[in-house]
Amino acid sequence: MARVYPGNPSSHLPDHRSTSDHVDDHHRNQDSVKKASYVAVNRGVGVGGGVRAGGGRGGGPVRCCYRCGDPSHFVRDCPVPGPSMRIPARKGNHASVNDPVKVDLIEFTSGANKVKMKSMNSANEISSNLEQVKTFSNELPPKRVDESPLLAKIQQKEKELQLRGEEIDSLNTRLNKATAELNKCEVKNLEMKLNMEKLQEDLEKSRKELSYLRDKDEEMNMKWWNLNNEFVETKDELNEKIKELEEVNGSADYEMMNMKLELEQWRKAAKAIASVLVEGTDICSKTPELESLVLYYNNRAAKRLSLGKIRKALDDCKKATLLDPGFLKVCLTAGNCHLVLGDIDDALYNYKKCLDSGKVCLDRRLTIEASDGLQNAEKVVSYIKEVAELLQLKTFESATTALELVKEALSISPYSEKLFEMKGEALFMLHKYEEVIQMCEQTLTSAEKNHVTVDDSNRMSAEDRIRPLKLWRWSLMSRSYFHMAKFDLALATLEKYEQLAPPETKTHGPSSLSSATIGELLRCKNAGNKAFKSGNHREAVEHYSKAITQSIESQSFTAICLCNRAAALQALGEVTDAIADCNLAIALDGDYMKAISRRAKLHEKIRDYENAALDFQRLISLLEKKSEMKNVDELALARRHLSSMNKNMKKGVTLDLYLILGLKGSESGSEIKKAYHKAALRHHPDKAGKFLARSDSALDGHAWKEIFTTIHKDADKLFKKIGEAYAVLSDTNKRFSYNLQDHDDFGWNFNE
Repeated sequence: MARVYPGNPSSHLPDHRSTSDHVDDHHRNQDSVKKASYVAVNRGVGVGGGVRAGGGRGGGPVRCCYRCGDPSHFVRDCPVPGPSMRIPARKGNHASVNDPVKVDLIEFTSGANKVKMKSMNSANEISSNLEQVKTFSNELPPKRVDESPLLAKIQQKEKELQLRGEEIDSLNTRLNKATAELNKCEVKNLEMKLNMEKLQEDLEKSRKELSYLRDKDEEMNMKWWNLNNEFVETKDELNEKIKELEEVNGSADYEMMNMKLELEQWRKAAKAIASVLVEGTDICSKTPELESLVLYYNNRAAKRLSLGKIRKALDDCKKATLLDPGFLKVCLTAGNCHLVLGDIDDALYNYKKCLDSGKVCLDRRLTIEASDGLQNAEKVVSYIKEVAELLQLKTFESATTALELVKEALSISPYSEKLFEMKGEALFMLHKYEEVIQMCEQTLTSAEKNHVTVDDSNRMSAEDRIRPLKLWRWSLMSRSYFHMAKFDLALATLEKYEQLAPPETKTHGPSSLSSATIGELLRCKNAGNKAFKSGNHREAVEHYSKAITQSIESQSFTAICLCNRAAALQALGEVTDAIADCNLAIALDGDYMKAISRRAKLHEKIRDYENAALDFQRLISLLEKKSEMKNVDELALARRHLSSMNKNMKKGVTLDLYLILGLKGSESGSEIKKAYHKAALRHHPDKAGKFLARSDSALDGHAWKEIFTTIHKDADKLFKKIGEAYAVLSDTNKRFSYNLQDHDDFGWNFNE
């Protein structure tokens, strides 16, 4: 069945939906039409566009039919049949909805909302109603609409659309330009990127070249520095040789002239002696020839004394004395020669001979010089006695005072072997080993050239006279090399001493020092080094410990062995023991840079950055004092380490308590307690450096006191760290907090 809507020409067409759909739609359409009509009536406008008959607010009822649109009547008077719809039957109506006979027709009336049910008995009636509706709709006049405003709006919209199109075109043009520019920029960017990569490659090559050139420059600087040193040394050697040649040449010319004069004098003396012998007079009788010859020998002796040729000066004095034993000027010159050589007894004899002579001496100057010489000789004797007493005390203060007295005595007797030996002993007691070696080497040549014993010169060979000069020097030098840990030189010097010294003089050498002792110490040290290099660190510790117990007198060698043992202990993971050995090494040798550097790194390992920074500062100051080319890299590295330590100090990182006790972090409470007791017993301050107390070296109590004070101070610091580690790790809560903090700082895991 088709459904028709009044006023809608398209409603003539039938709807092919079901009857139930028609009923629902028709109901909604009729309801909406009714509401629209009601609203239109109240506003004065009909559904079909009619106007109120009365007009205004006070007019009467408006005749308007919403079904046909005629304003002359209401819908109830409309001749056009109203649309019908099927609705479900009321309650109790059991007719089928699909049965057209049983479906009621709903009719709406304007005014009151009343519904009138009208039965629809057949389909014919429905079709006749539809035909009437079609006829009515065809007879409606066409509606005229003013299209000019719409056309104007359309034109306006077309213009706006055209403008928008132009804008879009311009934007497209700009977009194309921007795209082209972007493409160009991308191309340029790609080119710049390629250029940047090339520049980076060139920069890297330049850096490598610069590094290579720097290395070359450092190498060239090192070579230049070495060549410069060699040049300076060669220049000094050449200057010395030139001076020696000049001296030799001058002395040769002088000796040639003297020989000519001496020959002439001897001719005159021979004539004088021959005339004396012929006449039968005494040879000591004064003649002009003899007097001139004696005076010549005396003057030449004085000249040779001023040039440091003491032996030749004494030879001239001896010749003059043989010619004229009563010539007092020769006695004065001989006394001066013996005083310079340190032969005090011979000097006193000659001075007293000049002063005790029964002859009237008209030369007052001779008497004054002899008196002054006698006083100087007595001063030297008193100095020697006082220095010998001071050296017997073997203290720092006594050795210092003895050294000052020796210097005063050497100003009077600059070639005295006794004073040189005393000076060497004083310097050795003051640990000035390099000065001892330097003095021994420098004075040996002059001693061999000038030292002579007048009484034994005819009976003793040159080797016998020189032997005592070498023995005491080699003895001091071997001991000095030993204490400087230069065992190779000490062994070589000691072997020369043992070969030259006769059995009765070997007691003057170092009683506790022998070539066998030094050889054993070297063997232990070398065995430890070999074991360390091969990775046998525990064996290396044993060898170093054996060398340490046997080398108490050599502080430097003991310090070296302690530092080497610290390296082996560090490799074994025993960091606390390694720090203790470094403390002992630095206490024995405060300038031992290797031990200071190793202790600084060990402090860094346990995160004790404060003490590590102090050690690096100390190392930097020592390296700056040396200022050698080979120390430049070490100095730069130490400064970088110091900067790193200062940064870590600001972070406030805690100590590595597990490493201090030698633990891995997974130990139980009993294991921690056991490790603490072991470390506390080993590193107690009262036990630190006990083996050093057995030393029989020449150190005085003051120096040992300073060493043990330093050892005790460092041991106390280490002992407090051990106690702090145990206090934290033995407490469960503190240990948990420490592990948590340590994990946050370093990400370490501790499996408890």
